[in-house]
Amino acid sequence: MIYKTSSILSIIFRKILFALSLLLLLINSSLSNTLESKNKDFNDKTNEELIKGVLRGAGFNFDDALNAIKSFKKAYPPERLTESSYIILPFIDKKMSTFAISIDGIEAVLVTKINNIFKTFITSSKYAHKFVEQGLQEVIGNKNLLEIETSINKQVELNSKFIEDEIIFEKGDSLIKFLYAPGASRKDIRNAIKAFSFYMKPQNIKEQTKGKIIRTNKSKILGFYLVISSKKAIVIYLSPAGFEAIKISSKLANETLYKKIKSYRSNYREINNTRISLLNDPQLKKRKVKISKGSNLFDALKSEKVFNSDIVGLLDSLKNIYNPKIIRPNQEITLVYKDNDFFGLSIVVNDLRSVQVIKTDSGYKEYILERPFKKVFLFKEIEIKSSLYVDSLKAGLPLEVLIDMVRLFSYSIDFQRDIRKFNSFFVYYEFLNNYKDEMIMPGNIIYALAKLKNTQIDMFRYENANNKHKYFGSDGKSIRKTLMKTPIDGARLSSGFGRRMHPILGYSKMHKGVDFAAKTGTPIYAAGDGIIERANNYGGYGKYIRIRHNSEYKTAYAHLNKFARKIRKGVKVNQGQIIGYVGSTGRSTGPHLHYEILLNGKQINPQRLSLPEEKKLNKEELIAFRKIKQTILTQIEDYIN
Repeated sequence: MIYKTSSILSIIFRKILFALSLLLLLINSSLSNTLESKNKDFNDKTNEELIKGVLRGAGFNFDDALNAIKSFKKAYPPERLTESSYIILPFIDKKMSTFAISIDGIEAVLVTKINNIFKTFITSSKYAHKFVEQGLQEVIGNKNLLEIETSINKQVELNSKFIEDEIIFEKGDSLIKFLYAPGASRKDIRNAIKAFSFYMKPQNIKEQTKGKIIRTNKSKILGFYLVISSKKAIVIYLSPAGFEAIKISSKLANETLYKKIKSYRSNYREINNTRISLLNDPQLKKRKVKISKGSNLFDALKSEKVFNSDIVGLLDSLKNIYNPKIIRPNQEITLVYKDNDFFGLSIVVNDLRSVQVIKTDSGYKEYILERPFKKVFLFKEIEIKSSLYVDSLKAGLPLEVLIDMVRLFSYSIDFQRDIRKFNSFFVYYEFLNNYKDEMIMPGNIIYALAKLKNTQIDMFRYENANNKHKYFGSDGKSIRKTLMKTPIDGARLSSGFGRRMHPILGYSKMHKGVDFAAKTGTPIYAAGDGIIERANNYGGYGKYIRIRHNSEYKTAYAHLNKFARKIRKGVKVNQGQIIGYVGSTGRSTGPHLHYEILLNGKQINPQRLSLPEEKKLNKEELIAFRKIKQTILTQIEDYIN
């Protein structure tokens, strides 16, 4: 690494310090080589130790140097620094608290101590020099700095090592329902329930009982707990002898479960992350290729004359974080070369995330690149003159935000019948920008208000203690209902519930659902959380899906063109999840969705269904929500003014 400062004396000092540090490290490396030849992480620690040595020599105390490096690692893995990377230090100061590392001459990571805590920022290498060398202090509201935030949760098809589900028993729920997952072993479920039964019969579990289940990404149950009273919980965990159960204080349930399955969790490595691309090194050459129809990643790499040994090693590494089988025809991937030798690849997952696999001294290593972002907030007012879709886009509302708004309001608004001319919608939402203030993508809706003819409905985004965001009205009641009134966007109600002349059979027949006319391929959403009971061809219904939501309610979707990926019998789905696409299969005269709601096995009119609210905030949550609500309203007022 090359070290730069803004002072000749400082440069000389640092070069001497660097040479001494490097010499010590080389001596240590040679002495330890025979003892640690099998340690794949040894080389990975070298850059980290180098940086720590330089920071210590520059005036950081031991604890600060250690914490500063931890902060830096939130943004970039030290082991991936290259000859193009260099450190930026201020003039020698007794209270050293800031440094930066230019990753590639273009982007840099800045680390500075604020109120005794080291914080990490992404910025340009040019501004990092200015900030560090001129001793700038202002970071709050600094448009040139992007503080590293916790990455947003996106539904990305990555193979997480563990799946953790927090559960609450509602009326009709059973323990087996929660333990079941596609691919789960029936034997494991049976033995886990048997262990639980040592302390309590599963049928005696009360409504509103809370707990957590931890399983692997292949659905193997590692353990779970249920809080059975204010003071007691039952913890079930997988031991070498099988599933075992213990009764313990409810306060210790979570901690105990993790301790009991620690040996299983230790078999899985943490996923490697970076916030700056590992492929920005100017020495690397990139080439984009597309996966042809009927081909796969292995074939594509083979056709690019990549050696079999490289392909096998790369795919083994890639599978730790990404399933190559989900790569679509014509999907673009980036191949990377160094000195004309194959070096790795990058696959874009979404606007914020990519997977990168690169060659290292110890084989291929996989990383998830999460693009850092900062949130800006925008406010739009839409007056309906033509249609919600047309007028929203005219007002500059991003299509993604419009779709989210429709989905959220569809719990209370029938968009086929309730929207009229001169109705108004107001939306306050996030937009995610990079450190250059360039727009990346829309974020979450923070607030929305629908002013209809005789009513108005609003919603506020509120994150509870479990960090599971939900939307609530002004009164603190959840806007989410048990079932959605309209499980499809952009469709018109073409046939209601009741007796009618059947268009194909030619005689009067009871129509036990409602029809929504829409183009073939229009997405269909699950009207509520539940389990797929049926997903197949079903007589005159054509391609048909039925979902069991609880002991009383089911919904059915007919005449589909095709099912969504992974939709099959036994799969658990979430409200608003795409389950299929509009078609005209079975007895159908044209593309439409036939939608039914079944109460205790009997079809009922969805349009007359009174839907119960999903959740009400408790007293403490309501106090917190009201503070958030007032903050949001104040922000909107400031924005407008």
